Amino acid sequence: MNLRDGARRLALRLVVCSALLAGVAHSQDKINLDDVYYDQTHCLTAPDMRGDNDRPISCFCRDAIVDARYVYSEYLLSGKDGNLRGPYLTLVRAISDQCGIEGDAAIQRAQSKNWIWDGPEVVRVFPPDDVIKRIPPEPGQKTVMRRVPYTVQLAYRDASGRVTRTENYSSRELGNLCAGA
Repeated sequence: MNLRDGARRLALRLVVCSALLAGVAHSQDKINLDDVYYDQTHCLTAPDMRGDNDRPISCFCRDAIVDARYVYSEYLLSGKDGNLRGPYLTLVRAISDQCGIEGDAAIQRAQSKNWIWDGPEVVRVFPPDDVIKRIPPEPGQKTVMRRVPYTVQLAYRDASGRVTRTENYSSRELGNLCAGA
């Protein structure tokens, strides 16, 4: 099966699912997308990521799922604009690309009425400002840029909120620190 056949099957499956769900009453609280995008306490940002294994808990993954869910619930399921099926399919593909989740699993994340993001709690611990000021700037930069080391702690919780596992590791973030030069 080539990519075009796979995309056609996916599109057909989505059209069928959408048609079946068209008669289902939909009530979902409005999502403030800015709040979702700015909250990085349960997902990994680019400097936090250690490789492809972190894709499913990245902010890129979370945002791709939220984008697809938003278009699906606000425009397709509600019947406001059925012309957004193409963009919706593109957003579902972004779930696959950003999360490493394929086919039915990506569709399920985009369409599940009760889906919630289940990424770990992410705590980033940066050194104090006086330590950051002593880090030498990156050579060849027009502005004062420093690679600031920090610690990332991931806390995985069960359904009751109890921590089941933690991970700690170090990372470095390149930041514009003109004020601290």
